[in-house]
Amino acid sequence: MKKITALMMALWIALAALLGFGAKRQQPEPKDCAPIVFVHGLGGWGQGALFDLIMPHWGMNYGSMRKHLNSLGYETCAVSLGPVSSTWDRACELYAHLTGTRVDYGEAHSREHGHERYGGTYKKALMKDWSEERPIALLGHSFGGAAIRLFATLCEEGSAAEMAAGQGNLSPLFTGELKGRILAVVSLAAPHNGSTAGESFIEADEGSMGASLPDTFMTIAKAGVVLPIVERFYPFRLGHFGFNARSFYRHPVITWRAGDAFIAQEDCSAYELSIDGAKALNEGISCLPNLYYFSYAAVATKADGEGNQMPEDYVWSMFRGSCEAMGKKRAPLTTPGGVLIDDSWLPNDGLVNLVSAQYPFGDPHKPYDDAAIEPGVWQVMPTLSGFDHVDFAGGMQQQGGVDGYEDFFMGVVGVIEGLK
Repeated sequence: MKKITALMMALWIALAALLGFGAKRQQPEPKDCAPIVFVHGLGGWGQGALFDLIMPHWGMNYGSMRKHLNSLGYETCAVSLGPVSSTWDRACELYAHLTGTRVDYGEAHSREHGHERYGGTYKKALMKDWSEERPIALLGHSFGGAAIRLFATLCEEGSAAEMAAGQGNLSPLFTGELKGRILAVVSLAAPHNGSTAGESFIEADEGSMGASLPDTFMTIAKAGVVLPIVERFYPFRLGHFGFNARSFYRHPVITWRAGDAFIAQEDCSAYELSIDGAKALNEGISCLPNLYYFSYAAVATKADGEGNQMPEDYVWSMFRGSCEAMGKKRAPLTTPGGVLIDDSWLPNDGLVNLVSAQYPFGDPHKPYDDAAIEPGVWQVMPTLSGFDHVDFAGGMQQQGGVDGYEDFFMGVVGVIEGLK
């Protein structure tokens, strides 16, 4: 009987441990560091998207970098925004996800771009006790860099257009009452000045995938309105444009046309990733004097002796075509918006040009110096090698370029941790 009782107790303890009912794990000592908010770029995802449980966006093949940092005592979260939405819409979603509220795109903006003012509701606030006493650091990859810059500007300055629109229930994001809540803006391979990958002078037959990316993601979005389970795994958050499953099953033709109309207008990532679109976007974003700015960029190309920049061996196969097309030497040209495209645009990481990833044109900037970090100035970090564009988010381990990923992120966190 004693043996049976002992065996039963052993099985119970084992089962309790398996189910998490055993002794509590010791909580890590909280780090003296601003909470870090991960913001994905074009086509990305975050917490709340079921796909993130299968493959975390931040870490991918390595597992969740966010959870790893949490286990070390850092507070982090990873927002889930519209994968192909405009910077404005994504900034509004960023605020709603941090605070656990309904998305308010603003009366003035919504009227100008012909969509509904309100979007979906984020049921869980990812950042509790967010205040001036507890500011956050925003870390944005790729197109997420634009979202965090605009979000920081709105927090500090609000929106004159929205305040003048006479709307009821004005979102705090548009009033400027969120001053002091952002400590730092950190961009990773962000196309601050757009990317040549999607420009018309790079022909599709040259292998560039940049121009086709928004259409590719919209194909997935259309699958989501037909099969709602796809939307649950990978939400596109385009309901305010009349593009969602509920609308499709009521008015399929109208909904389909709404999706095609969305990708063709300017309140969309496709336009803002262009060089002239990025220039127009930057006119509404400030480099704020009381915030810290850091930019990380990589070059995944090498000179071939004929003036071209060719892909390194470790560049992911999906990006090799665009990497080579972007690095092809051409005669200098000026965009309709007045931006000169010359040889300085050739080095790239497979999807974003180095000259675009370092800082927005016209913003104050300087090389990173850990002994002289200044607010209101872009601290341009040393250019990385061994990384392509996707490796900043975890990469494709089998393709190379991800060795030292954890060391890289610990270095980024260390920079944030040193800010007071």
